[in-house]
Amino acid sequence: MSKHSLRASVVLAALSIALASAAARQDAQEKPEAPAKATGPSMKDLSATMAKFAFMEGRWTQQQPNGAVIEEHWMAPRGNSMVGTFRRTLGNGVTPFSEVTQIMAEKDMVILRQIHVHGNFEPDPKRTDLMRLRLESMDDKSATFVPVDPPLKANAQDMASIRYERTDADTLTLTVTPNAPKDPAKPAETPLVLTMKRMP
Repeated sequence: MSKHSLRASVVLAALSIALASAAARQDAQEKPEAPAKATGPSMKDLSATMAKFAFMEGRWTQQQPNGAVIEEHWMAPRGNSMVGTFRRTLGNGVTPFSEVTQIMAEKDMVILRQIHVHGNFEPDPKRTDLMRLRLESMDDKSATFVPVDPPLKANAQDMASIRYERTDADTLTLTVTPNAPKDPAKPAETPLVLTMKRMP
C-alpha cells in the first residue's frame, strides 16, 4: 500500500470515528428524559396505614332508652380505604337519617368523608357538601378526627372532633365533641357519646 493510500485510510477512519461520536452525542441529547419516579407513599404503605383501623371493623349497635336503635357497620380496611354505614331507627320504625362514611389514606393525610341524608335519601339542605375531617391522632384501639384545614371545606357542623375507641373486644364507642361556644358566657355543649355493642 502506498503512503498516499495509507494516509487516506487513516483520515477516513478518523472521520468515521468522529461522525459516529457526533451522532451518539446527538442521540443522547434528543433522547427524552425518563419520567421522574412518583414521590410519596406507595399503595403498600397506604394499605399498611389503613390496616391500623381494623379495630373498627364489624357491626355495632346501641339500644337507646327512648326505643331508638343506632347501628353502625364498618367493612374491613382494604387497599387505601374502608367504608362504614350508620342508621338510626326510631321506636316506631321510622328512619330519620342515615350516613355513609369513608376513611381513606391519601398522600399527605388520612381523611374521613361523610354523606348525611334524610330517611328518604335526600341530603339535608344544611349538609349538602361532604363533611371532611382528617386524622389527628390514633393508637392501636382509637382514632380521633378533626375538621380539615383550609382550603378544603370541612362542613363539620360546629364539630370539634370525632373519636372512635374500641374499649373492649365487643364495645366500640363513638364520641362527637362540639366546638366550644363562641360566647364564653354560654356553657359548653356536652359531647355525644354512643356506646355500641358488637352485633352477632
